[in-house]
This record gives sequence, structure tokens and C-alpha cells, in this order.
Amino acid sequence: MNVVSERQLLKDHNLAAKKWLGQNLLINKGYLNRIVLASHIHPGEHIVEIGAGLGSLTEALLNAGAHVTAIEIDAGFFRVLEEKFQSQSCVEIIHGDALKYDFRSLARRLGRLRVVANLPYSVSSRLLFRFVELRDVIQSAHVLLQREVARRLVADVGAKDYGILTVLLGITAQVNAAFDIPPAAFFPAPAVYSTFVSIAFPDAPIYPIPDSSLLVRLVKHAFRSRRKTLRNNLADADVLGCSTDVIKRAAHACSIDLGRRAETLSPEEFAHFAQQIALGRTMS
Repeated sequence: MNVVSERQLLKDHNLAAKKWLGQNLLINKGYLNRIVLASHIHPGEHIVEIGAGLGSLTEALLNAGAHVTAIEIDAGFFRVLEEKFQSQSCVEIIHGDALKYDFRSLARRLGRLRVVANLPYSVSSRLLFRFVELRDVIQSAHVLLQREVARRLVADVGAKDYGILTVLLGITAQVNAAFDIPPAAFFPAPAVYSTFVSIAFPDAPIYPIPDSSLLVRLVKHAFRSRRKTLRNNLADADVLGCSTDVIKRAAHACSIDLGRRAETLSPEEFAHFAQQIALGRTMS
């Protein structure tokens, strides 16, 4: 599919790509095939696609032999997908919001999930947080992101882009930023480059996590104000369900100086910090 056919398909169905939904449709066949190749699709395996748009990536996945469950929030695009793939038994089209969709039920039916998607720019970070939350039922996510978002996922400790998602994925996953895709490969063309990223969630986290909710709250509050120290950002210990003394003892046990800023802590240090806080809560 090219720009002309994409335009015509939208025109024929009286549709338009919605900027507020982050709808930038990848239409370059070479990059579509490169994504499929980099995702290591095995014939007959089930793949979940989020934000299927007009089905260009869906087609590429089918051509590789995948069975595709495609989730699309846009009612107009959903109708196009239903019409386009109505004779294809290997495609299931779901009209739904991936931020609210019950992936656990889908995993009970299909097994641990593999996601391949051009994620809508407007919700990509929120979807990444969902993937972390659902890592027990999501095996991997091979996704296209805005380049600036992708850089956050692989940033070094202390770098400007190092933040909450860097830490959470550094604790729970293996992340590889594979290649960039220029704006001209999309319709409509975005103002920025995109990056294809592979995220693999191992069966067990890289570092033990006794309380996932505690870990997320710890990291989010530690980064609440980047210029402030851990001592200041974690002053409200109630958000972690413990006392200030528990935080101090946990930091001491991990040899973490609360005068440091969050961006100086590695994912491993955050994981150990969360472990010690969880332990301290049970003992207090």
C-alpha cells in the first residue's frame, strides 16, 4: 500500500487519520517487512497488534504466517479492517481500547502474548506502562515509537532521558532499540522520526520484585521532581505505605544516600531499594 492507495481508501470510506489519536500509518512496504523480520515471526504463532489502522502491518504479519488479533479503537478504521479481512480465518479484529482491554483473558486463550505494533503516538508511554504491569502475560513487545520515547527506554543512568520507564524496563525486561524510520514512510507524515524497539519480558524479572505496586510507586515518586533529592521526593512516606524511618533503614541497607537524585540510581539499585522497603514494612 502506498500514499495514493491509503488516501483513496480513506476517501472511499469517508475517513481521515485523527491527530488526537496519534494515527500515523506506516505505509512503506520495505519498513513493514523489516519490522516483521526483526520481530522473528514463526508461521502459525499468534500475534497481537495494537492500533491496526488500515491493516498494512496486519497484512505483512499474515504474509509471514502469523495468526493476528488486531485491536483498533477507531470505529471507522475498525469497519475497514472487518471489510478487508472478512475472508481471512487467521485474523480476529477487535474494536476496543488497548489501554482498557483485558489482555489477561486473551492470554488465557492464546498463551503468553507477543505484541507487534505501530503504537499510536498519543498513548505509547501509557501502553508501555501497561506492558510492564502485564509482563506475566506478555512475553514480548516489538513496537514502533517516537524516537524521543525510544531513547528514554535505553538511556544511561544519569542521562537527560533517563527516567521512570528506563528504570522499570531495566528491572523487568531486555530492551533493544533496533532501527529508525523516517517521517516519509508514514501517512500522514509525522514531524519526528520513529524507532523500532524490541522489549522482551523474561519468565522471571531480572531482579526479584516482591511488590510490583510498591516498586512503581517508589520509582514514580523518586522522579517526581528531577532536581530534588530522594529525601525530598520521598518525604511523604505514606504513598509507599510505610514510615520515613522504614525508608531511611532501607536506604542504609542498600548503601543508598538519600541526598542523591533519582536519575543517579541504577535499575538494580531501585530494585534492591524496593525490596528493602517491602521487607521493612513487614517488620514495622
